Amino acid sequence: MQFELPIHNQLVVALYRDLKRYRGLLFFTVVAIASALTIIYQTHSYRELMGERESLLQERDQLDVEWRHLLVEQNALSEHSRIETIARNELGMNRPDEEQEVLVPWQ
Repeated sequence: MQFELPIHNQLVVALYRDLKRYRGLLFFTVVAIASALTIIYQTHSYRELMGERESLLQERDQLDVEWRHLLVEQNALSEHSRIETIARNELGMNRPDEEQEVLVPWQ
């Protein structure tokens, strides 16, 4: 007398037999899916980094413009001190003391 397994158990046994027979194919399928998910993750990371790079480049450009403005301002301020030095040393000009200052009334 042959013992019959219930249909559910027969399906489990058949599934196990198929998995054992096609384990190489199953392995490569899992590897292919893992590879695809890795590529998706890397692509997403790359796009995020490119966005961050663009914002950093814009910030660098803004800082470069600000730096140029500060250089122009520094040059303008240094020219005033140069004029004052020339007026003192070459022309003998001095700032008037408080006693020498004359206030003109405003009308």
